[in-house]
Amino acid sequence: MAHELNQPLAAILTNARAGQHLLAGPSVDLAEVREILQDIVEDAQRGSEVIRMVRAMLKKGETELQALDLGEIVRKTLELAHHEMVTRDVKVHRRLAPGLPAVRGDRVQLQQVILNLIVNACEAMTDTAPTERTLTVAVATADGDRTVQVSLQDRGGGLPAAVLDRLFEPFVTTKEQGLGLGLSICRSIITSHDGRLWAANNAAGGATFCFALPVAPPR
Repeated sequence: MAHELNQPLAAILTNARAGQHLLAGPSVDLAEVREILQDIVEDAQRGSEVIRMVRAMLKKGETELQALDLGEIVRKTLELAHHEMVTRDVKVHRRLAPGLPAVRGDRVQLQQVILNLIVNACEAMTDTAPTERTLTVAVATADGDRTVQVSLQDRGGGLPAAVLDRLFEPFVTTKEQGLGLGLSICRSIITSHDGRLWAANNAAGGATFCFALPVAPPR
């Protein structure tokens, strides 16, 4: 989370210095200054969202289950990860079905799962040519409309066969600097929501991570 917070702070600092440089010049382009200020506002909002997520995760008490729109949560999380994707030259293709049924869950926990999967996908494409770094994020109903499924398909190097069956076990990782806890925690969160999380290699390269949650019963 410190990594996620440093990104908007760095962007705010860069934009503030750019604004100072413009104001020190012989003439001021007000349209450009307004654009810089808008970027600062958006980055500050992203930083506030990170802090809100951390506070919610550290707050003691029971998991707050409520009716949620997974499509909306995915959109918000993609906004939060925007700087990460821009920095890594990753283009996002969104396929979010309209009118999705609600699921019951904890917003912060599910957002953290999605954020972790997005960052993992971006990191998996480090050695992929910049023009091929695409992340396809889809949300749709599945299992005869009994579940809502989120899938993230990357164009990275794929998952090694040696760890594919143990990918979600604690301390199993494909990263040199990884602890091997992120995906284990993600699966625990999804399992606690009566859902399932899985991954597979794509025939054309890369990997796809998916999770599905049951549709909330009508009230």
